[in-house]
Formats: sequence, C-alpha cells, structure tokens
Amino acid sequence: MIFALILSAILTYVSHRLIQKNRYRLLCGMVANLTLIVYFVTLSLAMIAINQPVLESAYLILLALIAIPIILLIVASAYLFIFNGLIVWRRESHSLGNVLTLVIGILLIAVPAGFRLLNSCWPNSKPIAFLQNISILFVLYLVFWVLTFLTSFVITKVFRPKSDQEYAIVLGSGLIGGTKVSPLLGSRIQAAIDLQKNQFNQTGRMLTIVMSSGQGGDEKLAEGVAMKAYALEQGVPEDKILVDDQSKNTYENMLFSKQLLDEHGFDLKKGIFATNDYHVFRAAGYARLVGLDINGIGAKTSSYFLPNALIREYIAILLNHKRFHLIMAGLMVLLSALIFI
Repeated sequence: MIFALILSAILTYVSHRLIQKNRYRLLCGMVANLTLIVYFVTLSLAMIAINQPVLESAYLILLALIAIPIILLIVASAYLFIFNGLIVWRRESHSLGNVLTLVIGILLIAVPAGFRLLNSCWPNSKPIAFLQNISILFVLYLVFWVLTFLTSFVITKVFRPKSDQEYAIVLGSGLIGGTKVSPLLGSRIQAAIDLQKNQFNQTGRMLTIVMSSGQGGDEKLAEGVAMKAYALEQGVPEDKILVDDQSKNTYENMLFSKQLLDEHGFDLKKGIFATNDYHVFRAAGYARLVGLDINGIGAKTSSYFLPNALIREYIAILLNHKRFHLIMAGLMVLLSALIFI
C-alpha cells in the first residue's frame, strides 16, 4: 500500500514534468496511462485496507459504471466503425484515406470469423494456431499504441495559449476547385484569426498570421495566397499577414515559415501554429524537428470525421517510427515461433 502511494506520487510528478517540457510526445501518453493504472491499484488496495462494506459497494458501483460502457464499446466496435465508415463515404470524397474506419470494421468481423472457419476445417493445426497467436499479439500491440496516442491527443487538448504571441502559423490543407478555401482550411484560418482578435482585445498587441502552403498539382494558385485572400475578407490587416507559398508538406510548412519569420525579426519562441485538432500532435513534432519550440491550437473537426482522421494520424505516427515497430513485430513473430517449437 505504501509502495503504491509512493509510486503514484512519483508518476504524477514525472507526468507533470514531461507535459511541461514537451506535451507532444507519445511518452507523455504512456506515463499518463501508467499513472492511471497505478492510481486504480492504489485506490483498490485502499478500499481493501479500509474494509468498509459501504465504501466497497460504492467503489464497485463506480467501477461498473466505468467498465460497462467500455465493454459495450469494445463489443460493438466493429459495427460502430462500419457505421462511421458509411457516413464518411457518403459525406466525403471516396479516397483510400476516407474508408479506413469502414475497412477496420470489416476486418474486425472477418478476421475472427476466418480463424473460426480455419479451426473448424483443420482442428488442432499448429500453423493456424501460430498465425492466430501472432495476430493476437499484433492486435494487443496496436491497442497499446492506440491508447497511448489517444491519451497523448487528449493531453494536447488541455493547452491554452498565452496572450503574448508574436505570430501564428496556419497550415494549409487543400483548395476546392483549385482556388477556393475549403471549410476545413477555413476553420484553421479562423482559429488563428480568433486568437489574433482575443490577444489584441486583452493586450492591444496584434500578432502576425503566416499563411503556409504552396501550390498543389491540381491547384491554380498557391494555397498561401488563397488563405491570405480569405483572411483579408475576414478583416485581418494586410500588414499582419505573411505568406509562405512554397511548402508542400507539414515539415516544409514549419521549416519555410521559420525562415520567413526569422527574416522579419520575430521572436521564434513567441509563436503558435493552427491546424485541425487531430493534426496538432503530429504537426508539433515537425515544428520541433526544425527548431520551433511552439505549441499548437486545433480547429474543431466534424465529429463524424474525427475517428477517421485520428486513425490516419495514428498510422502516420507509426510510420514515422517504422524501424522500431518492424523490430518489435519481428520480436513478436520470433517469440511466437519459440513457443510453438
């Protein structure tokens, strides 16, 4: 019991320090999840030590209220993914990225059904048992990182920007018809404009907005130029807008914006970037990669599209560390092989 209390205190301190230093790391999510688990164990041990039937009953009821929705969500996850996938398919473009939840939902039903069929046709087959064991390990591994990523995502949502910013970088996301700012991109620009207005009302100092994005192959002008025109229509003074019209991805958004800000003499530490909420975590990694130690604000994403967007971000983060995950996958295969030898 005493050990659990000490461990809880240590993990709470470590979590706080990690988040203060850099909230945009998966390590923050890992430590936060571990802290929650230790809290649960500590509280359970405390209930046992107190040995009060009324408190124990209340605690069990609380656990049931938490556990039952989680269990129901897990059981129905395949059908919820399929339902979400169909909504995204109906409302968005029919791209590969927009069918992720639909594909995952189908796989969650098809894979277990496939293994049941194989086991009924070839009972006690070691190769099938081997493949099934590997698939379970892979799923558990992915679930671990999903929970880590989701907790890390929630941590980034807690951030509130200070009112001393000199600039805000808005990340591009594509134009409609090659010329028009899309609603998604418009929400990013509006997040920066709202921050600009709020800071000016509080301090009398107006930050500069950097519109960052180049021209895509299917676009008639650079996104940064269209973004500037959109901001001017919203009443942003022209002298408070800078344009990066060369960047092609998030890494270049940060790199070229940093160079532009440096040329104009801005304090690089007093800035922020604006994107959609699901993209903040990964974009912050690129900001730090180019030497911009800044936080991000996220424009709200439509609730129906958020699961799909988060899965895409999760996959992108996994691919950023593909060597590590490939090594871990190889170790899991090796472990399974050793068990079945």
